[in-house]
Parts: sequence; structure tokens; C-alpha cells
Amino acid sequence: MHWPDNIELLYYSFHVMITLGTIFILLMAYAGFQNWRGQLESSTMLLWVLMLAFPFPYIANTLGWMTAELGRQPWLVYGLFHTRDGYSKVVSNGDTIFTLIGFAGLYFVLGLLFLFLVGREIAHGPDEEVVASRGEESLV
Repeated sequence: MHWPDNIELLYYSFHVMITLGTIFILLMAYAGFQNWRGQLESSTMLLWVLMLAFPFPYIANTLGWMTAELGRQPWLVYGLFHTRDGYSKVVSNGDTIFTLIGFAGLYFVLGLLFLFLVGREIAHGPDEEVVASRGEESLV
């Protein structure tokens, strides 16, 4: 019998994913509360935390994928139905490659769109009203 050897990786990928999800919920609830109070823009520490937290959704997404894939491997039904027997005989290699290229292309286009939109916002700069009001606040 072959026992699974990736239990630690599966365990930690799941728990870190859940921890990041909980942190997201708490962080967004606090940011929403600060926004409701009208103090989000003046909460420098919270804005830094929000800015530095931007890679965490990508990490959580990858860990979720790892959890799904590691959790189903190396058995489908342990001792009865092996992974090598779990593929579809209806789906061809060409269909699989086409789907892989399609998803890679979709993520590539979304990545380019993200970079374009972020670059456009950076090039646009802050609103004049915000800059002027901050300048007046620092003079007082």
C-alpha cells in the first residue's frame, strides 16, 4: 500500500488559506467601518496595511488550488480507485491543451488589463481637491 506523503503541505496550505481569508474579512470590516465614519483617508496605518496586503489574495488563491489538488491526490477512493484510473476517456489531449491555453490566455489578458488600469490611475495622479485640502490641513 502507498500512503500519501503530502499531508503536511496539504494541512498547512489549507490552514494558511483559511487564516488569510479570516484576516481579509476582519481587515475589510474594519476598513468599511472607518470609511463609514469618514476616517478611512486619515487612517495612515490602515492604508499602509491595505496597500501591503495586496499580494495576499493571490497567495490565498494559490493555496486554495493546492488544497484542492493535494487533497484529491494520490487517491480518488483510497485503495479502490487510483488516480491513474480517474481520468476521462471522453476528453482528448487536444481538448485539455485548448482549455489550458484558453485559461492561460484569459489570465494573461486580465493581467494586462490590471496593469493598464493601475498604470492609468498612477499617471492620473491624485485629485486636485484632495491635494489642496491636504495642503491646507498641514498649514494649520
